[in-house]
Amino acid sequence: MRKSKRISLYNFAAGFAVFDTIALVLAGFICVGLFGSTSGGAAWSPQEWQIWAIFFAASLQFGLAHIFEVYRTSSILDRRHVLERACLSFLCAFALMICIDAATKSAESYSRLWFFSWVGTSTLLAIAARALVLKRVRQSLAESAFVHRALSIGVFCDPLHPREIESQTHNEEFVVGYAKFDDLTELADLSDRIVQDEIDHVYLAAPWDEIPTVLRNLDLLRHLSTRVFVLPADRRVLADVVDVAKFGDRISFCGIEEPIHGWSLWFKRLEDIALASCVLVLLAPLMALTAIAIKIDSPGPIFFRQRRVGFNGRIFELWKFRSMFVEKTDPHASVQTSRADPRVTRVGRLIRRSSIDELPQLFNVIQGDMSIVGPRPHALSTKTDGRNLEELVDYYAVRHRVKPGMTGWAQVQGFRGELDTLDKLRNRVDCDLYYIDNWTLLLDIGIIFRTMMIVLHDSRAY
Repeated sequence: MRKSKRISLYNFAAGFAVFDTIALVLAGFICVGLFGSTSGGAAWSPQEWQIWAIFFAASLQFGLAHIFEVYRTSSILDRRHVLERACLSFLCAFALMICIDAATKSAESYSRLWFFSWVGTSTLLAIAARALVLKRVRQSLAESAFVHRALSIGVFCDPLHPREIESQTHNEEFVVGYAKFDDLTELADLSDRIVQDEIDHVYLAAPWDEIPTVLRNLDLLRHLSTRVFVLPADRRVLADVVDVAKFGDRISFCGIEEPIHGWSLWFKRLEDIALASCVLVLLAPLMALTAIAIKIDSPGPIFFRQRRVGFNGRIFELWKFRSMFVEKTDPHASVQTSRADPRVTRVGRLIRRSSIDELPQLFNVIQGDMSIVGPRPHALSTKTDGRNLEELVDYYAVRHRVKPGMTGWAQVQGFRGELDTLDKLRNRVDCDLYYIDNWTLLLDIGIIFRTMMIVLHDSRAY
C-alpha cells in the first residue's frame, strides 16, 4: 500500500499547546458564567481577579507542560505519554494555584464550585481531545499516513523487512525501499537516494562483528541531515541487551537490570509497610487468640522460625505460628508437610487450612526480609523427587531477584501446597518468573484480592 499523507509531529505539538491554552481559558470563563463568584459577580461577568487567575493558570500550565515534556515531538503520538503528562501538567498547575491562594489568603474571594468545576472541565477537555485525535491519527497511520520516510539497508546481511520496521514503529515509518550491500563503500551511493526521496531515517542492519566497521564508515553520510540507526542482525544480541548508554568515551551495554527499581521499588516498599501495619492492627485480636490456642493445645513455643532463601539468595529467618508438635518439627523442611500429616497438631490443622499460621510473616515484611507479594520462599532443604530444587529447574534461582512474598502469582494460580512432582515445581517457578517480569502495583493489588478470596476455601492448604 502506497502511503501519501505525511503527518507533522511539530504541527501536532503546536496544536496541542494551543488547544490546552484555549481549553483552560474557555473552561474558566464558562464556569464563571455557570457558578459565578462569592463576591457577587453576575453571570457571564467575571471579576477582574478571576480574569487574571484564568490567564495566569494558562501561563502556568504552559510552563509546566514544557517541564513535563508534554509537547515533546518524539512522544507526541504516544498515547500513554501524552495523556499522563497532560493530566499531570493541568493538575500541578491548579495545585500550585491553590498553594498561592493559601499563601496570599485569597481563597475566600472566589467560589470553590467555580474553581473545581474549572479544574475538572479544562482537564477533561484536554484529555478527551487528545484521546480522540490520537485515535484518528492511529487509524490514518494504519491506512494512508506516515510520519517518517525510511530506507532499510543490510550490510553483509539481509536488510530488515519493511513490515518489521513499520510494525515496531506503529506504522509511523514508511519504508520506501530496501537493499543489501556487500561493500561498505556503497553507503556513499545512498546520498542521492536520501535527498531525492526525502529520507528521514535509515536502518542499517549488520552482523554483530561488523558493527564497529559500519560505525566508522558512517562518515560517508554525515553531510546529510538524516538519522541513521545501526542494528545487529542477530536477534539474540538484541534480546540480551537491556539498554545502551554512554560511559565516558565508551559505549555501555546493560545486559541485566533489577526487575523492580527506581520509584517502583519505593512504591512497593511503601505498599508493604502500609498493608502490613494495617493488617497487624486489624488482626491483632485474632493473632492473640491463636497464640493462646497454640499454648493450650500443646506444650512448646508459640512461634516457629525457619531459615529460608530470600532476596539475592540471602538467608533469613521466617516467622510462623507453630503448627506441629515440638518434638516433630522439621526446622530444615527435609520432609514436606503432606495432607493428614501426623506431625501437625489439632490447632495446627485449623490455622494451616485458613493460612492463619502465616500471619507472623507480617513482621518479616516490616523488617524488610519479605514483601506482601512475591515468590514464596522455600526452606533450605526442600526437595522434590529426592533432589534439590536448583538441580531440577536450572533457572530456579532467578526467582530470588525480588523479595519473597507472603502470597504470589503462583499461589493464586492454584500452585500451592506440596512440591511432590517436577511439573508442580516448574509451574510454580514459571509463575514466579512471570510475576517478576510483569510486576506492577496493580498486579500486586490483584493478587492480594484474589488471595483474600481463596484463603478460606483452598483445598491445597493443609
